[in-house]
Amino acid sequence: MAPTIANEQLTSAYLKLTNEANASDTTSCRYRFHLDNNGNVKSTDSTALVIKANAKYDVKVVMLDTTQSPTFTVSDEIKQRQNYHLFFFQPTPISSANLVIGTSSPYISGTVTSATGPYLNLAVARTDLDTNTPPLQVGLTDLFTTGAASTGNLRLVLRHQPNAKNGLYAPGSSDLDVNFKVTIK
Repeated sequence: MAPTIANEQLTSAYLKLTNEANASDTTSCRYRFHLDNNGNVKSTDSTALVIKANAKYDVKVVMLDTTQSPTFTVSDEIKQRQNYHLFFFQPTPISSANLVIGTSSPYISGTVTSATGPYLNLAVARTDLDTNTPPLQVGLTDLFTTGAASTGNLRLVLRHQPNAKNGLYAPGSSDLDVNFKVTIK
């Protein structure tokens, strides 16, 4: 019988971006959970992501547990347990109800037209692989490709999938599910 692996404790999630055309052009955004004395989320705050149009960014996902002293880098543990974890990215707004995280699509990226207005012109590609046979994507490192100026949100979900990872959203549970405001200009 396979061991049970508990969900990770997360208090902060960062996206750290470096423009491929100019390594000195870096930016980041953060989503942070503020906990009460019992470890329950009492509030959250986040920073917006502002990136250039028509650019490519190398992205690193960094996750922390600040309840530990010293602060524990959860993304290092996720790297060690990469065969049990998978990140999903969903730029919004999007138009079609079948283009949401949780369908048979492994993740959402590309440019799709919104029925209610312009779309967030952002494509996301995971660039790291685990050691499963065959190897599956992880999402700790990614490539963001922007198009024309646009605004919207980027949903980031970390799925915890011990003994069930297959490249799809469905197996497992969520360690993280957050939205970042995004401006492409």
